[in-house]
Order: sequence, then structure tokens, then C-alpha cells
Amino acid sequence: MEYSEIVKTLEELVSLPIYAVIGKLKDTPVLLTTTEGKVNISILEGDKLRVLTKEPIAGSPYPKPQLDFIPFIRDVVKGKELHSIYITNLKGEEYEVASPKIRIFSLAYDDKNIAFIGASQNESSLYVIEGGKIRKLVNVPPFSFVTDISGDYILGFGILKGNPRSQEFFVADLSGNMRIFTPKDGSMNIAYYIKDNKIYLVSDYENLGESYWIYTFDFQKYERVEFPEKDIYSYKAVEISYNPDDSLIIAKRDGESKLFLNGKLLNNPSGIIAGATKIGDNVYFAASSLNTPYKVYKYDLKENKVDVVINNKDVNIGEVEYVKIKNENVEVPTWIIKSRKPNKVGIVYVHGGPWSEVDNSWDLLISPLVLLGYNVIAPNFRGSTGYGSKFNLMDIGDPGGGDLSDVIAARDYAIEKGIVEKIGIMGYSYGGYMTLLAVGKVPDKWDFGIAGASVADWVEMYDLSDSFFKGFMETLFMGKNLELMEDRSPITYVNNVKCPLCIIHSQNDTRTPLTPVLKYVQKLQENNKTFYLHVIPNLGHAIYKIDDDVDLLLPALIFLEKMFG
Repeated sequence: MEYSEIVKTLEELVSLPIYAVIGKLKDTPVLLTTTEGKVNISILEGDKLRVLTKEPIAGSPYPKPQLDFIPFIRDVVKGKELHSIYITNLKGEEYEVASPKIRIFSLAYDDKNIAFIGASQNESSLYVIEGGKIRKLVNVPPFSFVTDISGDYILGFGILKGNPRSQEFFVADLSGNMRIFTPKDGSMNIAYYIKDNKIYLVSDYENLGESYWIYTFDFQKYERVEFPEKDIYSYKAVEISYNPDDSLIIAKRDGESKLFLNGKLLNNPSGIIAGATKIGDNVYFAASSLNTPYKVYKYDLKENKVDVVINNKDVNIGEVEYVKIKNENVEVPTWIIKSRKPNKVGIVYVHGGPWSEVDNSWDLLISPLVLLGYNVIAPNFRGSTGYGSKFNLMDIGDPGGGDLSDVIAARDYAIEKGIVEKIGIMGYSYGGYMTLLAVGKVPDKWDFGIAGASVADWVEMYDLSDSFFKGFMETLFMGKNLELMEDRSPITYVNNVKCPLCIIHSQNDTRTPLTPVLKYVQKLQENNKTFYLHVIPNLGHAIYKIDDDVDLLLPALIFLEKMFG
């Protein structure tokens, strides 16, 4: 295939907009989208989108429905994830509120204040912005997130008691006093909303390790949220989210989700629901699948019908199959996407995180591979979300162990079933780490590897990280376990590599820094290994623009074309 055709196909795919409905402002649906070639906040007016933000954004809270504005963060230092905080309103007026220039992963707001958790090199702290001025309230454990603020109360969650296999929630006041709560020691909890003097939380404390439900907490007792319609109970969700303002539920199991109103199942397409909001007698939601790019829908509750409000190009990239692969005593949920072009080359795609998943939603990294003729095997290895907290926590203290074994099992399955004859491994972030580790620890299994934004040396990455990512690694490795970090670092096994490697990394990545990767590449060079190295200038770990997607994906596709074209 000509390189120009590869570029054209890639540009067409990444230009297909992503849509997520995040709520509403004054009865106006609010979405995160990638229209105009960048991540932005938009509103839906009739069947048209209007972009509110001027430059790419890095994140936002859920909008407050009674207000007409929403804050957001923007990376202001060339991808290094040093953030400033802005506000935009329904008129599209945008202004900067504060510029702390620290890493911000979460923020919340009400009509008076903005709360956020920011990470510097040495500490993570809860801050409040009052009247345009930042005030530090209290230091927090590094793996903490803020979710809501209402009056004097600030709500959040995190690993607050030092146990990486449990998650508690906190309530702080504007004086910096913070209380920590959990319905049950060892349970996983996300407290996310304050309404009518009650805290809403998602927890697995009644079904530890298996599934979540919604509860309220009034500082005295926890109560299950029950629904008048019974569809939600028969669905047997593993993960669940609930908007008490709209009575909307998004429930998930086996890599797909469904939309419910007061417990009643609404008619929605197969795949993943990317947010929903209710306005009058209409429910607006976004959805996609591995075969279908994102669209925005309107569900008319009176007429009981669904219409597409914002369409997208139809792209039927291949045949999708969902299987559970047995690996010793673990079932590995796996998506297999077979290209419509006859080809016996396969790619085991390893998702990032590790606390993430490949589900039945449109994926910008998977779709170009399949459309250009490669078969993709995407395992949800132990540590993935979507299958209960027990499965989710199985990689704590064992990164690059059981999870790598699951990835290898998916590879072996594809070969044994005759799906592919040649097979490689590819991933971004934690998936890039797993790629480098796999080609070093089990080199005879792979014909090639493609690693983006990878971790090459956990020990050096720990030394280079800020407080948040030190906390991430201490959670993953159950403490500052330098011996285990060294054992699970790809650079320890670099001499074993046999297959050609394509390594893609951003110059300004502060999550998975470039320096350890360059040292890994130097080892490859010293040992006469075959590799391609692409360093992208002035780009970080997070992707905010379509052009950045092209810069990351194109080297991988050209590498594959050179090998198999």
C-alpha cells in the first residue's frame, strides 16, 4: 500500500468526532467532543453543536444543571500537564480563573467556588478558588480525586487509609478539616455527588469484589438507592452510575452498557453509552461500538423512539467477537476484531491504565489497524476495569506478572484458533510498558512490537515522577518496592529482545518520561537489535488534538507496512 493511502485512511479515521454527553447547563445538553480537530466543550442546540472553548482542553467536571457556566483545565506548557483553570459559559465567553501550573486530575465547582486536587513534585493537596484566589486547604494522599463541592462541603475519594486494595471517600470543609469514611473496610467507593444533605456514592461493600451499587450517606447511615422499575435488577450490572437529578442509570457488564430511567431499560444501540442527560421528555445520550463511530441520540420518552441527532460516518471495519479465554484460574475477557481484508497478521493490543479496559466502543488506536488489514486481539487482562473490583485489583503488587500471562494467553489463543499466523504486540502507556516487557521476557512469542509512551524502567521513572505518579507506583507495587520495580522493568530484559521494535514517545511526557526509554534504546543499539525510534517534539502523554493522533499512529502504520505490505 502506498504511504499516501495510509496517511489518507488514518486522517479520515481520526477526524471522525468523538462525543460524550457530560450533563446540562440550563436545560442545554453539554458534551465533550473532538469537533474542529481538538478536545472541546460543546453544547447541543437543536441538531447542531456549538463549541464553547477556544483551544484544546485537558478536562472538566460534570456541569451543574442550575448554572450557566463550567470550569475546565488546559495544559499550558507544551504537553507537560501543567494546568491552568478556565471558565466558559453558554455564550461561549471564556476566561482564565487561576494558573497554578501544577498537575490537576480533578476539579469540582458550585456557584461560588472551584475545588481541585493538584500535584506538585513533593505533595498533593486540596485547593479551593474563592473570588479568583487560590487557597490550599489540606494535603491529601497522592492518589485522591475531588468530585463535588456544595456550600461548605467538598467531596472526593481515593486511597485514603494506605491500603491499595481499598478506596475510601472524604468530606472536607472550607477550613481544611477533612473526614474519611467507608461503609466497610476493604471496599471500593466513589462518592460523587451531594444533594439534599446526602452523599451519593457507588460502592461494592455489599458484594465485595463482584459488583457495585448506588447508595446514599447522610453522615449517620448508608442506604441503597432503589428504583420503581425492575429492569435494572434483572440486568445484573457489574458497574453502575446514577444521576439523581435525572434518574438516569448507565449500567455495564461484559464490555457493553445500557441506559435506564428509574430502573426501566430504554431502547439504545448496542455498544457503550458515553453519557446521558434528561431535558423535559427527551433523553440525550452518546454511543458507539468497536464497529460504529460515536453518534449523539435523542430518546423521546412520550413517543418511545430514538433518533440520531448528530450523525457520524458509517465505518464497518470488521467482524467483532467477544470471548473469554481461560488462563489457569482466570477468565480473560477478550475482543477479537477481524479485518475484512484477508490477512493472517495479528496484533495483540494491550490497553493502558492499567485500570482501564477495551470495551465495545469506538477506539482510535484499534480502528486504523483493522481497516488497514490487521486482525486485533484485545484482552482485558487482570487489573482491567469493567469486571468487578476483585478482577480490577488482581494486578496490585503484581504488575507485569499475572497481567502479562493473560496477554500471552490471548496471543496463544489467536494462534491456536488459526485467526493469525504472524503476531505482534502493541500498546500505549501501560500497554507500551507491557509491549516492551513481553518482547523481553517471552521473546519467542512475537514477530514484532510497537510501544507508545512506554515505561522502560520503573525505578528511574519513580525518581523522575511528581507526587501523584509516585503515589500511582506505590499503589501498583504496594509501596516503594524497588526490588520488584527492577524485576518488572523492561530494561532488565532488553538483551533478550529478538523481534523488530517500533518505539514512539513524546518529548514532553511527564507521566512516562522519555529519558528511561532513551536508555532502553541505547541498550538495543549496543546489542545490535532492530528498532525504529520516533520522538515527537513538544507533545506530552495526553492527546488533545487530531494532529497529535496522526503523529503517534502514523509511525506504527508505516512500520507495519514495511514489514507486511
